Amino acid sequence: MTKIEILKSMLTSDQRNAPVWLLLGLEHAEQGDRTEALQAFTQALAYGNEAMKEKIVIELNKLQKESPYSRTLKGIHQKDSSTYTMFPPKIRVIEGGKGKTTAKSVQLVEKTAGFGMVGGLGRVKEAIFQRLLHPISQRLPQKKSTILLYGPSGCGKSLLAKATAEECQAHFVSMTITGGRSMYTPSNRQFNIHDLLATVPANKPFLFFLDELDASSHYEEHPNSYHRQGIDSQWLQQIAETGEYDERFVLMGATNVPWELEPSMLRAAGFDHWIFVGPPDRKAREDIFRLKLEGRPSEMLDYEQLAGWTEFYSGADIEYVVELATEQVWHDIVTKGDDRPIQMSDLREAIAATYPTTIEWLRTLKEHLKQVDYNGIYDEVWDYLSLHSRI
Repeated sequence: MTKIEILKSMLTSDQRNAPVWLLLGLEHAEQGDRTEALQAFTQALAYGNEAMKEKIVIELNKLQKESPYSRTLKGIHQKDSSTYTMFPPKIRVIEGGKGKTTAKSVQLVEKTAGFGMVGGLGRVKEAIFQRLLHPISQRLPQKKSTILLYGPSGCGKSLLAKATAEECQAHFVSMTITGGRSMYTPSNRQFNIHDLLATVPANKPFLFFLDELDASSHYEEHPNSYHRQGIDSQWLQQIAETGEYDERFVLMGATNVPWELEPSMLRAAGFDHWIFVGPPDRKAREDIFRLKLEGRPSEMLDYEQLAGWTEFYSGADIEYVVELATEQVWHDIVTKGDDRPIQMSDLREAIAATYPTTIEWLRTLKEHLKQVDYNGIYDEVWDYLSLHSRI
């Protein structure tokens, strides 16, 4: 067991053990988990004596110096510009490499607790069930689809893929394709899908997820060159063909900019069903607020009102709001000694300081669809836009 796991196990039998909460906060702070550290320090403040509170304030001051925010919430200045661009800015507080320039990576990913951990998106979950989960459960490999999830950044595409693997008890491998100029080819020894399959029990499905496919379709800036940075179509076709002879193999992909994907790449992958993962609806936003605020000391909150204030916000946008509200509480603890929970006013001010990053994506795609024949691929987006004509 790790030190954090040991400390958490100690707290299960004594939730009011302030020294253990302090140690847990110090451990999270050392590992760079600022949000977890703040939550642990807040619990230590609630149960500790005066001497311990002085130590905690010192640690909070250290963490605040590392904060990505230069002011309190009312006068917040983010490092990223708040103006709209062609592609919405990534939400900086989300971990996992989104929006960063990194090497291509293949990793076994920690599973979620299935669809129950994904707020809202009932239509999307039903589509995945019909196209993928049902054929797998009924052992009908010829009827399973190769699914491409598309939509604005931060709306849960990657989380849905993990949840899908959990639902069908599949081994889950995620490849993130970002940055870099080296290309994956069939002869490249850095990665071999067959080696991965060999490690999976014969009776277990294997879900292979290609994340951020948009990063693989940009052309090199050379005259008359049609070589793409990122993934190679021949290699991708070999990946897709794996599913033809191995019924355990399931391929899913995700993209933020489907209009930039190269048709030859899509044909090679064999994505036969596209699913729009849009901004969460009002009920889903309530669920997301509950999930993101779970475990954080807070007053009685009006989740329905919070959802009403955040139309078009993505799940990542909502997490950002919660982080900003937490930062405000943190600031008050450090500067005023005001040991208090998160309040509606903190969340309201955080919402006022932010905006939904999905808007520009929807407007960009709306303009794109006016210029191309999309053959019904984007019908779900048109349905969404027709319900929100002011976008």
